[in-house]
Amino acid sequence: MSFTPDTTNPMETVRRTGLKNGADRQRQKICFYLLFLWGTLFLYAGLHAAAPELTPEERAWLSAYDGKIRIAHTPDWPPMDFIDKEGTPLGMVADYIRLIEKKLDFRFKKIQVGSWNELLALARSGDIDVISAGQETEGRREFMNWSTPFLNLKTTIIVKKERSGKLALEKMGGMKIGVVHQYAVGEFIRERYPDLTLVDVASSLDGIRKVSFGELDAMITEVPNALYIIDSEKIPNLRLAGDTGFELNHGMGIRKDWVIFSRIVEKGLASISDEEHRQIYQRWARLETPAFYLTRGFWYSVLGTTAVALLVIGMILFWNRELKRQVLQRTKALRFNEIGLEALLALNERPYQSVRDIIEFSFQQMMDLTGSTLGYLSLEDQDGLIYVMDSDDTSTGRRFTVHHRKKGFSPSTKGLWGDAVQRGKPVISNDYHQSNPGLRGLPDTQKKIIRYMNMPIFSHEKIVMVAGMGNKKTDYTPSDLRQLSLLAHGMWRLIQRKKAEQAMQKSEKRFQDLVENSPNGIAIIQDNTVVYQDSTQAKLIGDLNFLNPYDDQRFHREDLPKVKAFYDQMATNTLKQTEVSFRFYSHESLTSHDIMTWVSCIATPIDYNDRHAFLLIFIDMTESKKFQHLLAIQDKMASLGHVSAGIAHEIRNPLSGINIYLGTIEKYFKDPNKVKKIDSSITAIRSASQKIESVIRRVMNFAKPTEPKFDRINVNGPVKEAVKLTRFTLNKKEIDILQELDPNLPDCYAEPHLIEELVLNLINNAADAIFQTHAGGTIKIVSQSEADEIILTVADSGPGISRDLKEKIFEPFFTTKEHSTGIGLSLCHRIITDHKGKFIVTDSELGGACFLIKLPVYRPLSLAGKK
Repeated sequence: MSFTPDTTNPMETVRRTGLKNGADRQRQKICFYLLFLWGTLFLYAGLHAAAPELTPEERAWLSAYDGKIRIAHTPDWPPMDFIDKEGTPLGMVADYIRLIEKKLDFRFKKIQVGSWNELLALARSGDIDVISAGQETEGRREFMNWSTPFLNLKTTIIVKKERSGKLALEKMGGMKIGVVHQYAVGEFIRERYPDLTLVDVASSLDGIRKVSFGELDAMITEVPNALYIIDSEKIPNLRLAGDTGFELNHGMGIRKDWVIFSRIVEKGLASISDEEHRQIYQRWARLETPAFYLTRGFWYSVLGTTAVALLVIGMILFWNRELKRQVLQRTKALRFNEIGLEALLALNERPYQSVRDIIEFSFQQMMDLTGSTLGYLSLEDQDGLIYVMDSDDTSTGRRFTVHHRKKGFSPSTKGLWGDAVQRGKPVISNDYHQSNPGLRGLPDTQKKIIRYMNMPIFSHEKIVMVAGMGNKKTDYTPSDLRQLSLLAHGMWRLIQRKKAEQAMQKSEKRFQDLVENSPNGIAIIQDNTVVYQDSTQAKLIGDLNFLNPYDDQRFHREDLPKVKAFYDQMATNTLKQTEVSFRFYSHESLTSHDIMTWVSCIATPIDYNDRHAFLLIFIDMTESKKFQHLLAIQDKMASLGHVSAGIAHEIRNPLSGINIYLGTIEKYFKDPNKVKKIDSSITAIRSASQKIESVIRRVMNFAKPTEPKFDRINVNGPVKEAVKLTRFTLNKKEIDILQELDPNLPDCYAEPHLIEELVLNLINNAADAIFQTHAGGTIKIVSQSEADEIILTVADSGPGISRDLKEKIFEPFFTTKEHSTGIGLSLCHRIITDHKGKFIVTDSELGGACFLIKLPVYRPLSLAGKK
């Protein structure tokens, strides 16, 4: 049997509970005490329930394990289950456990744990036998059996009061929602609402505090747990904003192998009456119920209590005075809390110039709020500060004197901070002489301490700061400690935020310096508008409208189409081309004095102010282009000189011969007896003239070759024709020619005569190289295909080509032979280039040179288009 409280409208419950004035509370308490005696008599019978009936076997088992069954309570789940300072379990669950112990007449063995995570870990490892209460889940059934739920609780959404309206989980997208780590409600939300942003917190108290400070947007926990924490921690800026739709049904977790104990627990839970359930819940949940003095039962009770009216009146007078005193105390406490919240608000809203400014203002607030005259602080970076209140000196603008300890507080001063660090929790001492006889371990600057309190601040389970107050005129109270905790934690968060801001400002300054001192122009384009440009960009481009090039006359006409296409891609967010080069003039009216600037622009997509944008880097290429142009002219002049020298060398020898033969003919004409010898001189002149014509023809073919007539051919055909033409000459020189031609070679798109001329030239060059070094040799011609290329190789066993000469052999008129024009290989290279192929020279396996020719495979136009 379980009891489910009426929590259908937790927001209305909080509103009624929080807004009832003092008079309403007094009347209810007066009526409660009025009928206390009557209620005790009538409720006694209802609260008494029969003990569960156990079998002899069950009774014997229970007796054997009396005081040995290890049970662990959740340490920080008020008001359901928690541990007080003395280690005593309290809350609804603890009351149920005591009631079961009473009904079954046995005792559990209590095991202390530090957190819910530790409790689950002990249950998994078998170091505890019973979990006091928990939600049954699929994962937890693996190591525990779970009883019938005896505590059914709805979960609620807690937000700041400034967030109006009712909330539901499906409407909380984009919010940071806190849930306790490894609690069942978190598993439920992650499964049902995977898009929500959940943040695991250590406990409900931790999560509710973070909502109050604005670190979380909402916290989800049980209704009683939320109400208890809000009330006990005096947090006035929160409200219950809606129901999650998830109900927690808590039962006891029992080790898997104790089936008989599971049966015993079920009988114990079944024996709990409805009245016992209700009494436990009302003791801790503190939800308002309708005023019972308005019910019919109230009037029946009034008739029965007439005899004790005089006694009741006396009790009313006494309790009324007591209530007035409590109301005054509560009002004072609420005002004190309001002052604390106002101080915290001022702490968060005040602008600060430095971390020191944050600390000084925070300590001023702490000392004012707690009425202390001494404050001290030790930070994680071993920086120590002591603040002592000044009563007279206000000339400095501060109300306290600061003693700065650059090396922090050494172990010799642990009398000031040691207890808080060793215990890992806040410490109050209202009689410091008694808690620290002899005042051992105090700083030299402060020997007079009457009372003090201090607070360790944790970050990731590590103490990062210790803050304390001292020498209040009256005793320190838990309320003082709460105020110190709020302000100290707020100060720590502000310090961290300020350090992060300072680091970000330094980073932004470094980046800004880097951009502003860049030798390149930098601009950011967003929504087709220049939203940023550095000084270099302004000097380089000026007011040139590069986003709309057709509207600006200074762009070079040849560059307009590609510049327009480049910036159109950015405007439509379809950037494919990341770089463009263009030229522009310094003025719109073109004159002979205009300076042309050549710029290379590189575009990169970025996020700027959380929106899509493009980063443009403009590189001034003007000087580089001028230098390239100068180098090109120099190369052309050098090539022209080289060609001229080659042509002069090739023509000079035949011309010398012609001049000699012309002189001989002139002599022969003067001597009639030698006229017959003129024919031989004329023949020699004609031969020399033909050599000159051959040189001129070769030069013309190289300088202005005829347009090739491409056709679909098989390369093996021209290769075989070239071999046929040279075979006789090669046999005469005792040179073997080998052919390894692929019969399945694919076709290519080429001119057969040019391919034949190419192979013929390579064979002749190879034969000359072999013949000049030794008698006999081998030339090998191979054709094959790889991927989309036809590969033709011509290798020989000659002396080869040195590494230094490989870079020069394709230059016009370069030759190592005595009677050669040096144009042959240049023409071969031109032929391969016209065929969109590759011409490479390497070393041959035969020991000589190897010329590698790569031609693209023939593809029909339709296939080439698809590709």
